[in-house]
Amino acid sequence: MIISIGLYACNNREPFSIEKQSFTTDMIIDCESVDCASIEINLLNIIGDGPVAKMINKEIQSTIYTGLGIDKIPTSLSIKDIVHQFNTSYQNIRNEFPDDNIPYEATIDCELNYQSDNLISILIDSYVFTGGAHGNGTVSYLNVDTENGKKLSNSDLLKDHNHFKQYVEKVFREQHKIPENESINSTGFFFKDDTFSLPETIGFTNNEVVLYYNQYEINSYAEGPIELRLDKKEVSSFFTYTIL
Repeated sequence: MIISIGLYACNNREPFSIEKQSFTTDMIIDCESVDCASIEINLLNIIGDGPVAKMINKEIQSTIYTGLGIDKIPTSLSIKDIVHQFNTSYQNIRNEFPDDNIPYEATIDCELNYQSDNLISILIDSYVFTGGAHGNGTVSYLNVDTENGKKLSNSDLLKDHNHFKQYVEKVFREQHKIPENESINSTGFFFKDDTFSLPETIGFTNNEVVLYYNQYEINSYAEGPIELRLDKKEVSSFFTYTIL
């Protein structure tokens, strides 16, 4: 499926298209004769032969590998290789513990959440189960500079990290009814060192800046994720990139 968008690299205005690619276990492995893990990866792929397109695709794939719990990523590894590797891990566990029927499951979906001339923000929603009391659901935003294709950290996005953090803390306290003179953890959160911090992932929509705390980041799994949505018009001045 081809997504028609106006995505450009700033220097040469090179147009890109994005296609949605799906990978499942049974597309790659004969699961009629072998017990397979359940894997579905819906990947965004930038269509283009230039270095920027290749770099963006590399960043998307690297984020997906990380979502599957793979820390060391060989440069030549493809999504198909990842499906094989995840399935092989499952089969090795099955062979080692044949009496334990623990099905492995991985579902990852990518969506283009926001685009401008110099920035794209991709939402990556992951769920991975490899045993235990429950699976691990994670939401992350991959922000990429369209001029060079590189992943942007929160520090890259913000003009002044501390200034923005102070602003967000006020919003956070208001939304969660935490008085200004009380500890940020007084109502049950567990920010490290009892000090407010921004989430690991910041993303963008057409109208909002999204700050997303995943499970375990500042509270228990049972409490679920915490999401703040800020009006772009009110916070655009904090960012180094044009987000309006």
